[in-house]
Amino acid sequence: MDPIGLGFENFNALGMWRATERNQPIVAHGELITGEVFKSVSDLKRVLASEHREEFYRTLTSKLMIYATGRGMEYYDVETIDRIVARLDSEEGRFSALLTGIIESAPFQKMRTQATITAAN
Repeated sequence: MDPIGLGFENFNALGMWRATERNQPIVAHGELITGEVFKSVSDLKRVLASEHREEFYRTLTSKLMIYATGRGMEYYDVETIDRIVARLDSEEGRFSALLTGIIESAPFQKMRTQATITAAN
């Protein structure tokens, strides 16, 4: 089972909170692969925010870069991601720092779009 997913077990498919399923209480506790134990989604949030902040920033940055550029990240994108993560850390995780970092990055600024390729031909 996915340990992080266990922390979100109280939420149904629509994101609504539930305490029971089929008259059985929902047990939303687990242990991360690194050994931290959580008993609820708020405990999981605390663990991720305090113990795994940089990993969270790096994963979020990578996933949003993939979405923004329309391609997977490569070895040459590591420096850009490192800069954005450092910016996020220095600005206390503000989403605006992440968004601005992605928009100002070379991979985003220099990406090719289908319209650009068609216009060039």
